[in-house]
Amino acid sequence: MSYPESEPRLREGTALTATLVIRFGALGDLCICSWFLAGLSRRTEVHPLTLVTKKQFRGLAAEIPGVDHVATLEASGPGSLLRLACEVRTLRPATVLDAHAVLRSRLLTLLAGRSAENRLVKDTAARLKLLRHPGAEAPDAPRLRRHLLDRLDDLAEGAPGRSLLTPTVTPPLAHLRPAESGRKRTVGIAPGARWPTKRWPDKLFHAAALELLEEGVDLKIFLGPGETAWFDHSPLFKLTANSSVEIIRDSDLVTVARSLASCRVTLCNDSGLLHLSEAVGTPVVSLFGPTVAAFGYAPLLPESCLVETDLDCRPCSRTGSRPCHRGDLACLTGIAPAVVVAHIRKILEVPL
Repeated sequence: MSYPESEPRLREGTALTATLVIRFGALGDLCICSWFLAGLSRRTEVHPLTLVTKKQFRGLAAEIPGVDHVATLEASGPGSLLRLACEVRTLRPATVLDAHAVLRSRLLTLLAGRSAENRLVKDTAARLKLLRHPGAEAPDAPRLRRHLLDRLDDLAEGAPGRSLLTPTVTPPLAHLRPAESGRKRTVGIAPGARWPTKRWPDKLFHAAALELLEEGVDLKIFLGPGETAWFDHSPLFKLTANSSVEIIRDSDLVTVARSLASCRVTLCNDSGLLHLSEAVGTPVVSLFGPTVAAFGYAPLLPESCLVETDLDCRPCSRTGSRPCHRGDLACLTGIAPAVVVAHIRKILEVPL
């Protein structure tokens, strides 16, 4: 399931494009890519800049600074890819950057009759070696210390100017934030993730939430598509009766982004909302279990922190899709609510 679509806010511009960036991916991928796009857009020679992404991300993608046009893949079938290729062909981009480097993005450039100047290098082999030898220092560890944003910045070598970029100082979607006065004592909680094995147990989220409420903190609980079913039967559901708790569900991504932007910090798993929260400028306390920072998706903001348990069996899955082979999910159950709340408290105490 996908988030409801929001109306895109597209900027006026010519039908042709100087630079075309392809990134389908998932929500977290797009949010990390938004840092790269915002940096890339500072160059006048890259405009007009077109982003190619999935239909469900159109509204959010249109909010990224410097993106002049959003071209979308409307469905998963070959017909949609062919129609998108025709649109790309009419845009006649001077530079194509494949920021996804998957079969679909390669087919798109092939069908459009246009090769990419540069493609994302994923370092997949290094990650697979780490999975085969969890808990050990991989022989090519330097590659694993690179964030996805580092690898996206390498694509700038294929853009006009051929110089590397650094992340923008201002988070790319910071313009969605409200006045700072409305963010001082609100904590976002995003208890979901695509795979159950990546979710900190609901009872632990509940324990942390209760402690925060006792300290006078307001809470916003964010639910993604399809998460209502388990949430309504979890301990967290009991919090809905509290007037200091707001539930954000069934909302489009721009609305979700604005709600995250009104929080001072977000407590979350290794999920897309981690990266959406940071893109609007809200730091996170993120809980990593079967996955690790070496996979390239660690938090970016200086205030953010990653909380994890040091186990020899981590990482056990590249995406978190495999069931826990121990059967106890110790990588997440070993994280105590008191530790998590302490990290949140530190961020709340930092002056805005």
